[in-house]
Amino acid sequence: SVQARYLFCFNTIVKELEDKETNLKEAQDGINERVEQERQIHSAIDIEKDVEKWLADVVKEMADVQTLKAKIAEKKSCLNGWCPNWGCQYWMGRKASKETSKLSNLHDRGKFNTAARPKPLPSDKEMPIPRFVSSFETTESACNQIIEALKKDNIKMVGLHGVGGVGKTTLAKVVGNRLRQEKIFDEVGIATVSQDPNIKNVQSELVESLGRALDEVDEKKRADRLRLMFSESKGRKILIILDDVWKELDLETVGIPANCCKILLTTRLQQVCDRMGCDTRIKLDALDQAEGLNLLREHAGIDVADKALTDVSKRVADECKGLPLAIKAVGSALRGNTADQWNLALEKLQNAKLDKIEGIDKDSQDVYGCLKFSYDYLNGEDSRSCFLLCSLFPQDYKIDLEDLLGYAVGLVWYQAESIEKARSLLRGTIKGLKDSSLLLDTDDDRFVKMHDVVRDVALWIGSEEKKFFTSKVVIGLAERAVEEGLKQYRGISLVGNGREELPSGLECRSLHILRLENTEYDNKLQVPEHFFKEMPALKVVTIIGGVLSLKSLQFLTNLQVLQLIRCEVTDASFLGKLEGLQILYLKMSRIEIPDGLGVKLRILKLLYIDTCSISPITINEFVQLEEFYGLIKNWAVQGMSSEESSARHAELNPRPDGSVVCLRKNFSFPKLQRMSGYKCVFRIL
Repeated sequence: SVQARYLFCFNTIVKELEDKETNLKEAQDGINERVEQERQIHSAIDIEKDVEKWLADVVKEMADVQTLKAKIAEKKSCLNGWCPNWGCQYWMGRKASKETSKLSNLHDRGKFNTAARPKPLPSDKEMPIPRFVSSFETTESACNQIIEALKKDNIKMVGLHGVGGVGKTTLAKVVGNRLRQEKIFDEVGIATVSQDPNIKNVQSELVESLGRALDEVDEKKRADRLRLMFSESKGRKILIILDDVWKELDLETVGIPANCCKILLTTRLQQVCDRMGCDTRIKLDALDQAEGLNLLREHAGIDVADKALTDVSKRVADECKGLPLAIKAVGSALRGNTADQWNLALEKLQNAKLDKIEGIDKDSQDVYGCLKFSYDYLNGEDSRSCFLLCSLFPQDYKIDLEDLLGYAVGLVWYQAESIEKARSLLRGTIKGLKDSSLLLDTDDDRFVKMHDVVRDVALWIGSEEKKFFTSKVVIGLAERAVEEGLKQYRGISLVGNGREELPSGLECRSLHILRLENTEYDNKLQVPEHFFKEMPALKVVTIIGGVLSLKSLQFLTNLQVLQLIRCEVTDASFLGKLEGLQILYLKMSRIEIPDGLGVKLRILKLLYIDTCSISPITINEFVQLEEFYGLIKNWAVQGMSSEESSARHAELNPRPDGSVVCLRKNFSFPKLQRMSGYKCVFRIL
């Protein structure tokens, strides 16, 4: 009978309980990982209500199970595991059976099509733009031409073309905002296409800018969802801005059906307008001499009455060839300078033409030279290093300042007294770069962007100075390392698709920073075991979407920052070999942190873990730890009875992501400044 089973199959019942607990834990981790993946892609998300409730129920049930298991362990400890109290054993057997049923039901409930979705943006929200030159006749004329063209029924697509740095993106956003304000269009969406389009990214940007959500993962299914979205919006006037288009883009592949909306695209190349079948082509010209001078004066802070700068400022403005990006960068660099300094700068600017860069026309040489001049005028080596570090990220990438912090700690501020101090230095430096018009704001102050023209210049500078190298091609890397002299570089960034193979070894003995990114979720980049053997100077390693054994890192005795994102990792014990680590960042990378790691990583300052576990004893061993973001599992409260542990746990409030925030009084982090996201499950040792 069922009652007899509680007594005579007690151990089997407990084993069933533990198995169901493990299954539910795996399901919980899977949901949390899906939520984290959404958070990685989108700056703001909403967790689905049913998912939120399920996660909270799981936390509560897991706590109940831990309390029961602690009581079972106490009772079984008497008489070598045999409990003489049959009534007690019957009660615990029945209780364990009920908890097993609850775990099973929760597991069955945990099957969700969508765990989280991007937080919808207000569809009437204006697109952020920098200070704009709309008061100038040149840009105002182009703006009016675009608006008038888009008002016409027979015009479906308008192409805006012009040289890099002339202000196409900003003008397109101004047009979009104005058309929405005047209610000529009900909705305006925008997406950056870039030189090497990632269709999924284009789809995501477009949908988010329209205040919608896209749950599908497969590219074709996402396109189908977009088409459905447009069909459901029939009757509403929609404008789509496709920015920075370099070649013909198949709109059907993206999910934009013919005649569902009007399109404004921006490109450097007029032939792209022709290939895309634009009904109207509008060229954005450079500013004329007077307009360029006025913009320069604005950014340099020149008083019109300052006669000492009248002549030299005109000549400097002429060197910028009427390109707003160049004018802003040069003006910002010379702000507050004397007439003598302006004259010296003019001479440098005249000699700053970058005719060595392959594949750029004369117009581009002008803006590139101005940006190189602005780089040279940056205040200090720290600013120049941070500027070049930003070029390691892909084109049109939203750069997370926390990601950049790891690079800066490893290369620039490795002697900073604390992580928070390094963060403050980074923020100040980034502000200076934005003030110099070399970096751009985004709609989220945690991120910055680099204009594609500015990035081209940064990549060229990094290559010329043998500092940084970036490539979208992994194939033939070993041969290119010899041909292109990569052995001398301090930083290398490689972007692959997971189907390419890294060489078994790469000799780069001067390399300080290595960034490997796999853009495909379905294919992992295989990192060979001896890949790092000839890179002894490495200080920062970032791997996104890779498969590796941590044994491969044993050669990196100088490593200070390790960032593993979406990685499959084995041989975790080799983490202990990296005794110089200051930052360990493990995101969406399953790994069991080995016990005793804190004893070996004595100078670790920042630890980030989200899908891996760490014991409370190990976390307490990191005596230099300043910031901890992550999950503590199997929290053992020494000296407490199970009832006390349960009571302590009951005082904690579960969070929607399934974690519980708490601090333990006898934990000792002398330097701890930030803590986030503890998941605590109490049991008795």
